[in-house]
Amino acid sequence: MRTGGTLCPILPVGPYRLEASMTGFKTYTHTGIVLQVGDNPEINIKLEVGAITESVEVSAGAAMVQSEQTSVSQVINQKSIVELPLNGRQPTQLVLISGASVVTGGGDMTGSKNYWSSTTISVGGGQGNGTNYLLDGGNNVDTMTNVNLPFPFPDALQEFSVDTNALPARNGTQPGGVVNIVTKSGTNEFHGDLFEFLRNGDLNARNFFGATHDFLKRNQFGGTLGGRIIRDKLFFFGGYQGTRIRNVSPTAIAYVPTTAELAGDFSMAESPACVAGATQPRRIDVPGTSTRITNTSNVFASGVKFDPAALALVKYLPTTSDPCGKLTYSTPLIQDEDQGIGRLDWIKSAKHTAFLRYFYTTYTQPAFFDPHNVLVTANPGNDESAQSATIGDTYTFTPSTLNSFHATFTRRTDFRGPNSNFFNAKALGINITTLVPNDFRLSVSNPGFNVGCGTCSPGYFNVNTYQIADDVDVIRGKHHIGFGVDVIYTQNNLLSGYLQNGNFAFNGASTGDGDSMLDFLTGTMSGFSQSLPQQPTPRMMIPGLYVQDTIHATSHLTINAGLRWEPMFWPTDHWHRGSVFSMANFLAGVHSKVYPNAPAGSLYYGDPGVNASFTADHKLNVFSPRFGIAWDPRGDGRQTFRVGGALMYDYGMLYTSQRIRTISPWIVAIVISISGISLTSPLWPQVL
Repeated sequence: MRTGGTLCPILPVGPYRLEASMTGFKTYTHTGIVLQVGDNPEINIKLEVGAITESVEVSAGAAMVQSEQTSVSQVINQKSIVELPLNGRQPTQLVLISGASVVTGGGDMTGSKNYWSSTTISVGGGQGNGTNYLLDGGNNVDTMTNVNLPFPFPDALQEFSVDTNALPARNGTQPGGVVNIVTKSGTNEFHGDLFEFLRNGDLNARNFFGATHDFLKRNQFGGTLGGRIIRDKLFFFGGYQGTRIRNVSPTAIAYVPTTAELAGDFSMAESPACVAGATQPRRIDVPGTSTRITNTSNVFASGVKFDPAALALVKYLPTTSDPCGKLTYSTPLIQDEDQGIGRLDWIKSAKHTAFLRYFYTTYTQPAFFDPHNVLVTANPGNDESAQSATIGDTYTFTPSTLNSFHATFTRRTDFRGPNSNFFNAKALGINITTLVPNDFRLSVSNPGFNVGCGTCSPGYFNVNTYQIADDVDVIRGKHHIGFGVDVIYTQNNLLSGYLQNGNFAFNGASTGDGDSMLDFLTGTMSGFSQSLPQQPTPRMMIPGLYVQDTIHATSHLTINAGLRWEPMFWPTDHWHRGSVFSMANFLAGVHSKVYPNAPAGSLYYGDPGVNASFTADHKLNVFSPRFGIAWDPRGDGRQTFRVGGALMYDYGMLYTSQRIRTISPWIVAIVISISGISLTSPLWPQVL
């Protein structure tokens, strides 16, 4: 807010009263001013000649037209946050009520490697992970894939804003938009609430097309309390929300071996009744031979033998009375989340204020194992947490010079994996090396079933981010100058056991016409792959410097001009894993000095010309100019036309850099894609 030379652009949100006086003039008082997050309105004070005992009081609400900024902004206030219907009480849904915001496909940007509630929202046409999130002025982004870290629950939020298009130079790192979130503070009066929200299928109307009520049971409960510790000086606010969800997954369909198939009778399995699109019984090849079976009522007579490892797995499969082996099943779903937040606000003096806020949330979703239905292992289990701490300090040196400092730390952890009672390949008699005792992955297609999954494998996905930011605002005449520094350092510590216990695939290639179930029972695979676990440890520095000048050229015209420097320092691995390829060295037969046994042309950190990021940083030509004009046709702050533009940059997801780390000699992968691989001994004799 700019008031005739007095600067106060970083005030807490809420109602304000503005008063101005000078000898020989009437006292001016303006009430009804309500500042929202990100507001920077201009309120013109008009002093009238008169005795100091006389006053002019304006009691109507102040016109909050943004005459200084050229970006498009919308504020979602506390009433909207609490009262608008939110499925699961997720405040991120409210971002979508602002203009030009839409949920995009998550792809690999969200999932079992991120916090469960992270989402991809495109603002102003940006990418789904191109939106910057701030919580009380501090970074709130998961740098692994650049999606949001969790928001506090609605009762703990004061309000937030969504800004996009022609953002000022103060904003960087993501070009799509900025979601600026502010948590509640305590006041001189004690305020609090208790709440409980219950959703239960037994209490809801049944879907018109549903045979039964839904199975969802969701209970969300908690409360908040805020007040004073020292009147007018020290305030506190705290809150808690617990969420308990019990549900079942949507019905899934699988095909398992039938009693007849296990007895060697495939006559029904090969009939048109069970083979989609067939008009006559299917003939199949004997796996591993050139013999074609025409009478499938007794495959054993043709020399077919079932694999002992396949029969060991069958013991864990459910049975079905369907002659084609069709089976429908669901997996239980248990989700527990606990959120806690605490905040202290200190008004040391009229010039100096500070706050400390800490937010912590945990989420657990257990993986399941049923010895009578191993199909339920196709969903991963997750034990996740996220925490955020921010310290803010604001000091007013003079009525026209102000400094705001923020220090933020965020940590997100995700321990993913299967149920501890799950088995591995060795437990079934398969002759391979297994690195963990409770991970197994097998797929039978066309049609068939799945046991385990790629994202079910054990993994650790931990992200730590540190930020220091300092902003200075100065008013000199018609100029409102802002400049500052923003430095983010982030580290990802990851371990992905995606293929560490192997992947066993059957697609019917060995039986000619594609009976994948017979391939499975005979242990004749179409593909096998295995690797060491991936352990990338990327580190990245994201610095930024900016200067912004808001020029009040006339009472009608405001000009915004800014410049941000945001160099691109590519991620480096803590252990310097990775390589580059030189075609010149390959043609010349030159080998690495670090790893002489590597193929010619492959170079590693420590070889001449190879740096820690394996590519060139971008330090120059990464200046981001911003320019905009705001025109007030009447000069009274009631109407503004704005136009602006900006050239902005984005930084990449740190997770994409894992590919350069997952190479030899650190990661050794075996991929066999030929039919006829033995389930019991997948690496013998294929690797000879």
